[in-house]
Amino acid sequence: MKNIFFKNSLSLLLILVVSFSFAQNSDNIEFEKTTQKFKKVDEGHQITLNYSFTYTGKIPLTILEPEVDCSCTTIVLPEGKIKSNSTNIIKIKFDTNDKIGWQEREVVIQFISDLMDSRFIEKKLIFKGMVKASKATKTIYKKKL
Repeated sequence: MKNIFFKNSLSLLLILVVSFSFAQNSDNIEFEKTTQKFKKVDEGHQITLNYSFTYTGKIPLTILEPEVDCSCTTIVLPEGKIKSNSTNIIKIKFDTNDKIGWQEREVVIQFISDLMDSRFIEKKLIFKGMVKASKATKTIYKKKL
């Protein structure tokens, strides 16, 4: 009798853990585009890319402050909590000053559940494009050669 009770309790506990583990998944956050390509631009321009996403989960989320590889990239996150059935925008600003040639950058965005259970959803946003050297930069490179 104790053995059956133990097995049933353990099975119920396992089902609860599994159901909570899969309650938040990356399918709850849908980006229109995770990769964007900008047109060929002259060095020195600031490019702003908007990444629109919809969240359909049930538990409010917070976006952790993303780390970027370069001070040339700035991330503007939505204010406040990400609520259920909401559409939001993450803005990525890329300063092309001193950046020439093909540019391809990746920004990792982490959404964390407000349940304080350390679960998070990770999404990668990519932008790429060509930056044409300014006349000043071309002159500097010619002098070095």
